[in-house]
Parts: sequence; C-alpha cells; structure tokens
Amino acid sequence: MSSNLNDVIAAHQQGNFGAAESGYRAFLADRPNHSQTLQMFSLLLMQQKRSAEAMAVYRRVIDAEPAVPNHWANFGGMLRGAGQAAVAGDAYRRALALDPAHGAATFNLANLLGAAPPGGAGRPLDAAVWYERILAVTPDQEQARNNLDILRQRNADRFEAAMRREVARDPQSPHAHERLARTLLQSSGFLDWYPGKACVVDFPRALAAFDHLRFALAVQPEPEQGDRVRTWLALALDLLQLGTLDDDRLELAARTAWQRLRVKPKDSLAAALVGYHVYRRGRLTLASRLQTRFTARFTAAEIAADAELGYWSMLRADDAFFARLRPVDSVIARLPDLETLAPETMAPETMADAGDGTTEPAIMVSGDDVYIRRFGPDLLQSIARHSPGASVVLHLVAPTAGTLGLVEEWRRRYPLALAVSRERPDLSGWPPVRRSTYFACVRFIRAFQWHQRLGRPLIVLDLDAVVRSDLRQLASGITDRDLGLMLDKRRRGPFREILVGFDYYNNTPLAGRFLATVAAYIGHFLLDAEPRWMLDQSAHLATVDWFQRRNPPLRIRWHDFQGFAHCSFVGEK
Repeated sequence: MSSNLNDVIAAHQQGNFGAAESGYRAFLADRPNHSQTLQMFSLLLMQQKRSAEAMAVYRRVIDAEPAVPNHWANFGGMLRGAGQAAVAGDAYRRALALDPAHGAATFNLANLLGAAPPGGAGRPLDAAVWYERILAVTPDQEQARNNLDILRQRNADRFEAAMRREVARDPQSPHAHERLARTLLQSSGFLDWYPGKACVVDFPRALAAFDHLRFALAVQPEPEQGDRVRTWLALALDLLQLGTLDDDRLELAARTAWQRLRVKPKDSLAAALVGYHVYRRGRLTLASRLQTRFTARFTAAEIAADAELGYWSMLRADDAFFARLRPVDSVIARLPDLETLAPETMAPETMADAGDGTTEPAIMVSGDDVYIRRFGPDLLQSIARHSPGASVVLHLVAPTAGTLGLVEEWRRRYPLALAVSRERPDLSGWPPVRRSTYFACVRFIRAFQWHQRLGRPLIVLDLDAVVRSDLRQLASGITDRDLGLMLDKRRRGPFREILVGFDYYNNTPLAGRFLATVAAYIGHFLLDAEPRWMLDQSAHLATVDWFQRRNPPLRIRWHDFQGFAHCSFVGEK
C-alpha cells in the first residue's frame, strides 16, 4: 500500500478496508501522533465493529490534544455507539466545558439524555433543557425542535408535573409559565390541529396554556417579550376559530392587539383579533369599517397571500356598500347564460304539496365537474332514500360531455324529479381554489334565478352533504318565516357564523328580496373585485345584519349547526 496518506484515505473510502488499515498503521509507525490519521483509523475500526480498538486509537488523539472540544464530541459519539452511554455523556460534557456553544456536543448530549436505557440515560427533563439551549441560540434548528416535541409527547405527564413544580417554586417567573404553557399545548393535542383538520383537542388544557402565556407576558418587561406576543395572539386566533375562546379572553387579546398595531401597523393577526372582538360585541358594521380601513394598507398581492386579510376584505356591512350594489339583474346579465337542460320535471303544475297546505321545497345543489363526480352520487342517493320523488335542481358549472352523460344516467336511476341547468364560464388556467370559490358563490345567484322561476321554497345544500331525513318535512316549521339558516353558536367569526351548507329560502317577498341582495353582494366580488373563499358565508351574515336593521325585519328559523340532524357534511364549515 502506498505510504501517501491521500492514497490510504481513498482506499478507505472505496471500501478496501484491509489495504487502508495497512496504510494507516504504516503511516503511524513513522508519525504516531498524527491526529488526522488517528481519527481516520479509529473510524475504520468502528466501521468494522472493532469498537474497543477504535476507542484505544482515538484516545491517543485526545491525549495529544486534550483541549480540542471536537475531539471530545467525536469521542462521545464513539462511546455511545459502543454502548457506553454514561461515559459518552461525560465526553460530551468535557467538550461543552471547553466550548459551551458547541452545537454538536449539545445536540448529541440532549439525544443521549432523552433516549431510554440502555442506549440512553432516560432523563427526558434534562434532555429538554439542552434542546432548549440549542433553540435559544438557533430557533430554526428543526431537528432539535422535532426531537423536543417528540420527547414532550412521549413524556407528557412527567413534563407537566415538572413544569407545575417550577411554577409553584417561582410563581412570578415568566419562563416557568411559558414552559408550562408549551407543555400544556403539547399534551392537549392542540399543536396537531390546523384549519380544516379534524382532531381531538383538550380545550381546558389549551385555554390554561393561553392563560399561562398571558401571565408570562404580563410579568415580563416589554423589551424581553420578543415574538412571544405574536405567539400568544396566534394562539388566541386559533382558539377562536375552534370555537372555544370566550369573550373575556378575546377582549384581553384584542387589547394587546390594539397596542401592537401602534408599533406594527401592518400586523394582520393583531388587526383580525380587533375585528373579531368588535364583531363579538354585536357591532358588525364597525368591524367592517375598521377592517376596510386596515386592508387599504396592503397591496393586492399581500391580501392574496394572507388568509385573514382575504376574509375581511369580503365583509362589507355598511349601508353605503349596500346602497351602491348593482341590481341583481345587471349582475346576471354579466354572467354566462343559465341554460336549462331538463326543465320539464320542475314545471309549476308538477309541484308537490307537503300535505298541510304548504308547497314542498325544491332542493338545489351545484358544482363543477370534479365536485359533481366526487360527491353527486352519494348526495342524490341519500335524498332519494329519505325523500323519494323530491324535486331537485342540479346546477353544473362548465360540465364536460362525460359529466352530462353521467347526470342523465342519474336522472334515470334515482326516483327524483331532477332538473338540470348549466353555465359555461371559461375556467381555463384557473387554479382549483378559484374554481371552487366560483361555483360555491355563483350558486346563490343561480338559486335566486331558480327561486324566481319556480315560485316555491328552495333549499340550497352543499354538494358534500349527505341527507339524513326528509328535508321536505321542514316546510311545516317555516311557514311563518322567510328563511331557515344554519347558525354556529360558537361565534367563530363573521365568516363562520351562518354556515351555508344548508339554506332554506321560503316563498315570501322578503325572502326573495334577501336572496336578490345576497346575489348582488356576491356578484360585486365575482365581477368587480376579488372573490375569496367564504365569500358566500360573509354575504349571508352581512345581508342578514343589514336587513335586521330595517323594517320589517327578516323572520328567520335558526338551526343549530352542531345539533343539525338533517344532514352531515364532509368539508370544513
């Protein structure tokens, strides 16, 4: 074997371990304390599972240069690999004594302490301290953060008990309260939640975390708070959207948000919480005006990139906005034509009677090709099972010939009076979210047209609904009302209060005016502004609010969303 060290290392890297070992030994015979050669030789021995020999060789590196922290950190790794966890921990600590900021030694010591015996020390609380040291210096160290999260999940009870003891020892310590809050959030399941995901959350624990974070901020000087204020406000927003943030806690968050806006006038999170607080106090018009003024600070691109800005940009509850709305007929004139493909089953003379002198409602659903194919069969089958012979309007947005053929098959298969209409907008190049926003919103303009055409009550259902009872029976409970709407009593915000997965529009003049106004509201954003997700729900709440400030007010039958037994829904509401 060549005596050139580079040739020896090349042989090692190529897997020629025998030649490499001979080369390292020959080189060390002349230069017994050559550090690089000793390190490479010890690595070669470890790769051959000759750990005792490897550590003896590496010990010569440390003996020659005992003040080099990297040597001790590497030695710790070798010792742990050899099954000597306790001695490995000592080696990592020697490295940290020489260099307290040594990242690899800190991370590996934390890993060792957190792992269960015999490979580790089984001391998760001590491991967490070291992970937190890493994150205090490098907050974006994802591996340390992931390891710490897993550690807390697996040892939730031990962490919570330890954090509670820490708070009891020093009740005024902001760091103790913050650490307990993070532990509670971890054990509550809250950190696994995100909008649209269904998961089990222990809300009392999550709210306790909110309170501990608030206390930490209250006793901590403002210059030391860093991003903790925003973390707390983000937690407030998430709890509100989950329907568990009460008015008192929201008011505390809103006060802090007002203060933050003085320093950071473009903080959309803070502005949103102020808006939600004003809305919760029953002042929807003021919330709308405040958010309109705030949104004016942002470019269209900034609004498009921020979900909260987008939601609030579509809420207009002031009288001036409603006064400026185009007549619904002019909105319809600018949309693609509504083409009726199968009208004969919905002629006025075929209207069924509900049995008590009331006209039974028609049921309307709408979607594009993707949604119609995905959800249409289950919904229609459920309607046919519970309401055989019911009148159903199926409105199609840009259907393909294949979908039209499928719908014709459904008309023959299901015992329903199925009418079909379509519109053919040019959707080329539209991303999926814009397509779904369009058909979710334009359906209420088409519902106005069908409501006028049929002269009978109309139920609009989400396409992802499954019917659990005969919806026609609802007619008897709404004869003295204009509308039947689904209400989320948790008051999760103006975009989530009236959930439009189910809407009942009676055949009254006021119901017709209401639906025309909703259609005009939606048409304004579809045609003259930028429509965003939840426009349909914002339009209903703002229009209800506007009508209820007039005489005569709408007569509404409210259905509790959480107890609504007539339908179940797939999508987020």
